[in-house]
Amino acid sequence: MNLIEAKKILLAADLDPTVREAINVLSSDLDFQNLPGEEWRDVVGYEGYYQVSNLGRVRSFRHSKIKILNPDLSKAGYLRASLKSRKCFVHVLVAQAFIPNPEGKRQVNHISGDKANNRVENLEWTTGSENQKHAYSTGLHPSGCNRPNAKLTAEQVREIRRDCVPGDPERGFKPFARKFNVSNETIKKVYYRETYKNVE
Repeated sequence: MNLIEAKKILLAADLDPTVREAINVLSSDLDFQNLPGEEWRDVVGYEGYYQVSNLGRVRSFRHSKIKILNPDLSKAGYLRASLKSRKCFVHVLVAQAFIPNPEGKRQVNHISGDKANNRVENLEWTTGSENQKHAYSTGLHPSGCNRPNAKLTAEQVREIRRDCVPGDPERGFKPFARKFNVSNETIKKVYYRETYKNVE
């Protein structure tokens, strides 16, 4: 039984008019419909004050009213809800409430790469390195020549790896550095695949 159903049952009962009015006042903000399949749980650390749903919505129980919160967007593109004047990332609230974390991982990853999708099935606990690898594999963090400030194109990288001969005065690191207007160290790192690892 959800809150709306409970309200209907109470109001259908033969109650004193004062009690009926109190129920109406206390439940005035309950007349929103849960989304299909939506389940609510207490926000960890804010039990009795806030709840988060498996679909990524957050609601408040403060001041004797229930209210769905409107999250704002952080500079990094994550949704945040204000809980007692503290900004909390919605995806973290969902994960804390719904996803077991037996290994004690500290970050929450959006599996699809969509930071606005905070449904529980789109979230997982990860380590920092796991989160970074996922970000690169999904293109959230461009790497190599896909970066906006990349100094070399994919074709230039391939040319360096194909034609450079370390130590050769005409085909070594220095000539390629002059040719592409980058440092010797840049050419060296490209040649030894320390950078631009995504270029085959």
